Amino acid sequence: MSLSWPLVLVVLSWGFNFVSLKLLYREIDPPAVALLRFLTMWALLLPLCLSRGLSLRYRREDVLRVLVAGFLSMGLYMFLFLEGLHKTSAAEGAIILATSPVWTYLMAAALKQETFRLKGFVGSCVAFLGVAVVIAGGAASDGSTLKGNLELLASAILWAFCVVYMKPLLKHYEATQLLTLSMPGGALLMVPYGIGSVMHLHFGAISLVGWLMFLQVAVLSGLVGFACFYVGIKQIGPSRTTLYQYFVPPTAVFFAWSILGKTLSPFQFLGFAVLLYGVVTTSRARISAEASSDLDREAAG
Repeated sequence: MSLSWPLVLVVLSWGFNFVSLKLLYREIDPPAVALLRFLTMWALLLPLCLSRGLSLRYRREDVLRVLVAGFLSMGLYMFLFLEGLHKTSAAEGAIILATSPVWTYLMAAALKQETFRLKGFVGSCVAFLGVAVVIAGGAASDGSTLKGNLELLASAILWAFCVVYMKPLLKHYEATQLLTLSMPGGALLMVPYGIGSVMHLHFGAISLVGWLMFLQVAVLSGLVGFACFYVGIKQIGPSRTTLYQYFVPPTAVFFAWSILGKTLSPFQFLGFAVLLYGVVTTSRARISAEASSDLDREAAG
């Protein structure tokens, strides 16, 4: 597999994102982080789309669907992710979110967007076993709660649904354009969730480290990470791009150990290994199914 430097940046920024949020939470609570991140990304996305000549008009038949996509992906998903990570460790959060490709496969197969493969289903079951071991092992670990782990698992499932839900829209909108148009839907949840905390936030008391962590969360991991991810898709294709995401959890575990002094228990490392095996197995089944579909279309053509 050829090395994609934009995707290397994605792995590093998304892996560090779990640690940067933990550091940021020492100074700003999750609701304020959520709203400030949301507003910063929106403020940057608008000129980005305009500079690229992307229209900010909705197709009439897509308005409701795009706004619902925003409410789910930029609103409810972020609420579950940020609240869940506040109640668990950075390493466990990254590992649990790694199940998202598995949920995406199962939902896409159920909706006939992808071909169902028995190997993919078996890999999914293995992945579920691995995440169950990680969650169970985290019950007694420092800074980890069952509620937080379950909220992160719910966010992974919801993100998978969002990917499947938005796939038809990407036939009519460029990815950055769709994200920008979906932001008003996310505002319906983010504004009431975070406005109280932001109004009571003492901005002058935020340290330089706090501001740097916010820039990482909102700009580097958010906007730049998203842009680099789609550059990677253009460079090496979606299937190979997905493979880079397997490096995010180990990267997060390394940063959590080196910066926060947190690590997994031996029991959780076992669950982590089982989870990765299951996710890789499922993703290989998806890639195989995509390749077969491409060959079938070429033969039909």
